[in-house]
Amino acid sequence: MSHAAPTSTVSNPGWLRHAAAGQPHVRLLCIGHAGGGASSFNGWRQLLPEWIELVKVQLPGREDRRDCLPIADIRQIVPSLFRDIEKLGGLPIALYGHSMGAIVAFEVVRAMRRSVLEPLLLAISGRRAPHRLLPPGRAMHDLPNGALVDRLVALGGFSQLLLQNPRWRDYYLPIIRADLSVSDAYTYHPEPPLSCPVRAFLGVNDNLVVRRDWEAWNEMTSGDFARYLLPGGHFFSKEGQDQLISTLVSATVEALQATGCARPGITMPSATATDDLLQGYRQ
Repeated sequence: MSHAAPTSTVSNPGWLRHAAAGQPHVRLLCIGHAGGGASSFNGWRQLLPEWIELVKVQLPGREDRRDCLPIADIRQIVPSLFRDIEKLGGLPIALYGHSMGAIVAFEVVRAMRRSVLEPLLLAISGRRAPHRLLPPGRAMHDLPNGALVDRLVALGGFSQLLLQNPRWRDYYLPIIRADLSVSDAYTYHPEPPLSCPVRAFLGVNDNLVVRRDWEAWNEMTSGDFARYLLPGGHFFSKEGQDQLISTLVSATVEALQATGCARPGITMPSATATDDLLQGYRQ
């Protein structure tokens, strides 16, 4: 495993930033949940091997992009992000998105395929499959402030004290609402299934996602597919996050080997180690 490395800018400094260690052979692009910024993935660098370059997506309206208005339409987010990905060049690209970020990652992968820029791997967590409709009464972007705060706190990833502070609530809720609109108002337009491998993750106690709607991600690819139940709720426990990252690393190695892109120094974990890791939460 790697040690922390300084963050450096990639392409458009407002959109993509990475923390690389050693000689990278793969780029892992990570897109966070509604209201989340690039800092959501700050702890990942220490858990990734040095040959994976971590690229953290920073959407408008948060952290060092506070001077930009948040975007509530996925049709504006995906083209801009895809243009930045095109500029990266060189290395195979895997994408991971959580919750709202999952649907953005999915649409970015489809944009890549249309431009014959085939991704190595798509990993998603905490969201229903794109073609499954939002269940009645589950929309959150248009809830009154009090009800929205209650729902967010119940998910476990937001501080009640923070969201009940008028100053911080007025800052965060417009960003969160815009991101929730991206997910709630998303419309699936049918295309052929992806051909890249897909990995889907869900917290065993997730109270936001309907299990059968999450399981339907297998219909989105003709390639290798696996899904995993992890410890925790909509926002995984520390143990769940560790398992997610370990599984992503293994899946990345498998994808590199399957495509013939594996390079010297990249080794697959032993079958015994992988079986021990996956036992009990692969579904």
